[in-house]
Amino acid sequence: MSMSVFNFIRLVFGTSLIIISTAFPINWTPALLYYCQLRTSIIGLCYLGAITTLCLAVIDQYFATSTRPQWQRWSNIKLAHRLVLVITIIWAFHASLFFIYFNQLALSNTSTCIATNQIFVQYYIYGYFFTYGNFFPLVSAIFAVLAFRNARSLATRTNPVVRRELDKQLTVMVLVEVCVYICTYLPFAISNGFSSLNTNRDPILLAQLNLINAVTLAIFTISNGNSFFTYICVSKRFRRQAKYVFYETYTNRCGKNRVNPNEMEIQVMTDS
Repeated sequence: MSMSVFNFIRLVFGTSLIIISTAFPINWTPALLYYCQLRTSIIGLCYLGAITTLCLAVIDQYFATSTRPQWQRWSNIKLAHRLVLVITIIWAFHASLFFIYFNQLALSNTSTCIATNQIFVQYYIYGYFFTYGNFFPLVSAIFAVLAFRNARSLATRTNPVVRRELDKQLTVMVLVEVCVYICTYLPFAISNGFSSLNTNRDPILLAQLNLINAVTLAIFTISNGNSFFTYICVSKRFRRQAKYVFYETYTNRCGKNRVNPNEMEIQVMTDS
């Protein structure tokens, strides 16, 4: 759930300026820099928060399916709440650097801002993008494979059948979620990394790189809202629950507001 919240906020702030500037013909230049700094910092917070919570969810599933009781104790909701709070505070302080150093609008695209401090630029490329952006997905992939291996051995354990089936479904859901994230993130990471390290100033090459970055960024944006559709496709139990929430609950509420005909009046009209 925490990952979905981070992705939703990131998606809203990532696309709101484009929608507003297209819908309302207003000069947003005076507020562009402040909004761009705010948007960059919030996107940085939500991006790192999303991949960190995904990584923690995979590790939690690995602990839940482990054969060692001392590791299974680490899989509990109280610890998860505390970890989400801690990483939110840490990445919020980290995101304040984006608000400080992204202090100039790009000449080619006024909807984006750039950093002028060269030390921070190097940190953004090699620390934020290459290190954080690849470390957490790598850890998630490793623990997803380990959790899947643990889930395959659940049939030989003495756990209740319902618990084994739930653990298997959750493990498959998390594994598919990691695979979708890696498949949508990898093209963007390659293209953006090549663009960051590119020193050729040829206008044609730069235009081609910008086009590739735009396409891969659009693909990567899919990861912000893919969780629901991934779980619908993977989990039969999730499909039943979604059907209950969207269909049966809705029809029950609408059914309470319906006015049924009075049987006595119908009987009188029939007799007359």
